[in-house]
Amino acid sequence: MTRILNAFTVDFEDWYQGLEIHKIDTWHKFESRIERNCSKILDLLKAHDTRATFFVLGYLAEKHPHLIRSIHELGHEIGSHGYSHTQISRLAPDEFEKEITRTNDAIFKAIGKRPIGFRAPIFSIIEESHWALDVLARHGFRYDSSIYPTFNYRYGMVKADRFRRELTTESNRRIAEIPVATGKFLNVNLPVGGGAYFRVWPYAITRWAFKTLNKQGRPAVFYMHPWEIDPGQPRIELPRRLSLTHYYRLASTQEKLHRLLSQFRFSTMSDVFGFDY
Repeated sequence: MTRILNAFTVDFEDWYQGLEIHKIDTWHKFESRIERNCSKILDLLKAHDTRATFFVLGYLAEKHPHLIRSIHELGHEIGSHGYSHTQISRLAPDEFEKEITRTNDAIFKAIGKRPIGFRAPIFSIIEESHWALDVLARHGFRYDSSIYPTFNYRYGMVKADRFRRELTTESNRRIAEIPVATGKFLNVNLPVGGGAYFRVWPYAITRWAFKTLNKQGRPAVFYMHPWEIDPGQPRIELPRRLSLTHYYRLASTQEKLHRLLSQFRFSTMSDVFGFDY
């Protein structure tokens, strides 16, 4: 039997952009490490002959268009991760629309095409921000990967579907929702699709979850951030809840990724789920 093709995705942001530092005008104070971490990810994917979807922050697409172009030219898919890494639940609809437009324009300028896939910063399409799906559909997005069907103090919709679902938005447009992987254990949706969970859980749990999904004929969606393979990144004072997840076991990520990419097949979201990109 041919092994199931899973989706490998990268939330493309610099190390300080995932720390809920919402004032963009302060970002210049932090050391940028995105170029070196981008190179490390591309080398990792090349070593395993794997293509991925990079959900790119608009801010980085404006500042580093050459990086986005390089990723695209290597055959990877470029998606949108919003502009400022602000949770959608903190934005008004018109503010979100401006972020989408600015990011789409920056990506188009870099690679000559607009993204068809979106992932919200910090999985922030929740009950209160479900309206964002209509904005995405109006801007031509074919799929979203922002609703996490699990519980987290910052995000999650526990009752959401665990697998791909075609949704009809408020303005009667269609968009596919494709969540990252969860594993079912004692009727609880375990978050096993990547990020801090990949570093916190023993690798055996990730392997079990992906094997279980693939045996059911279902592709798993995995996600990571460039800063997760950078144990040398600066350490700044953070609230304990953020520090524990952001810095925990960064030195373990790269070896785990090699194991994952060796044991399972991966490609882009569009390849796996049949979108014309």
